[in-house]
Amino acid sequence: MEHFKSLKQETKKERREAEEFAIRQTTHIQALFADDKGDLGLKAIDGITGYNNDPFDPDPYKHAYRAGKRAVSVILRGMIDRDVKKAKAEMEKEDETRM
Repeated sequence: MEHFKSLKQETKKERREAEEFAIRQTTHIQALFADDKGDLGLKAIDGITGYNNDPFDPDPYKHAYRAGKRAVSVILRGMIDRDVKKAKAEMEKEDETRM
């Protein structure tokens, strides 16, 4: 599936379970940030994580720390922007081709 390419499970069953879990998690995150309060919450998280700032620091430990914090917002925003309906349709299509 295009939306969850990074999932690396051993069997088809494990992959299917991982895809379903990822879709559920994505749906929950999208619902959490769907309204105005969610938008305010996301902006607060962006501020805490330094999303709009360059994480670079000459000290590699500070750089890694800042980049890790920023990754939280990057991951959340990626989940919010993901097309869950398309992912579900791709799963169903894969199921049909396996039969």
